[in-house]
Amino acid sequence: MTFRTESPRCWFALFTAVSCVAVLAGCAGAGGSKTDDSPQSATATNNEDPMRFRAKVHTELGSNYFQRGQMAIALEELNEAVKLDPRYGVAHGILGLVHADLGETAKADASFRRAIELAPNEGDVRNNYGSYLCRQNKTKEGLEQFDAALRLPLYTTPNIALENAGSCALAASLIRPAEAYFSRLIQIQPFSSRGYQGLAAIAYKTSKHEDIRKHVAAGLRANPVTPELLFYGACAERKLGDRAAELGHTEMLKTRFKDSPLNEALRRGGCE
Repeated sequence: MTFRTESPRCWFALFTAVSCVAVLAGCAGAGGSKTDDSPQSATATNNEDPMRFRAKVHTELGSNYFQRGQMAIALEELNEAVKLDPRYGVAHGILGLVHADLGETAKADASFRRAIELAPNEGDVRNNYGSYLCRQNKTKEGLEQFDAALRLPLYTTPNIALENAGSCALAASLIRPAEAYFSRLIQIQPFSSRGYQGLAAIAYKTSKHEDIRKHVAAGLRANPVTPELLFYGACAERKLGDRAAELGHTEMLKTRFKDSPLNEALRRGGCE
């Protein structure tokens, strides 16, 4: 398992929690009676600075357009957000994601740095910047951002930063740090398969087949079952000579994830 290769839109959806105005975006499209979500009424209720509130609304709209791949409108909304409130760090952070998706690395880096400067205690901002840095092969700097997020006492999704950090470290062949991140992930989420999958990926990379078997078994008892777990399991059993167990993993992979490219990798002997 290496660091995620999806477009930034994918890791944004997984790793960004745009707070506070998400409910506004969902109300109009969810049906039912429309509430009065104008900045004037909402700020009066929330006792929030009107410009900051308006910036949050535009940031949420921008993030939604970003996830849909509508980059031009996303940029328009996010630029309006930072115009309304230049010190709203979350807006700069999501603007960095958009620039990254567009391949505008200089602008992306500038936006992320500004976001960190303005919102050093926003764990999601640091996590996203760390993800971006790892995608740029700046592993040391990326891990520093993940570690900074993990030190924040109010960061609500440390599991996300731990998985990202472990994947980033593993992609750079930093085996011990990767093991440490995934082991911490298991400690805080023992019923999630993500940490076990990470440890199986490390064992796969280091050819420790018994360890792969152990981590895959634990991962399959958790959720979700992933094609990667089944692939690692099949490869481990192939190396260990247990043909029945290998076929069990292979058939489950074919049945549950028929469109996964890992099926073809196994067929072609991709465990080498």
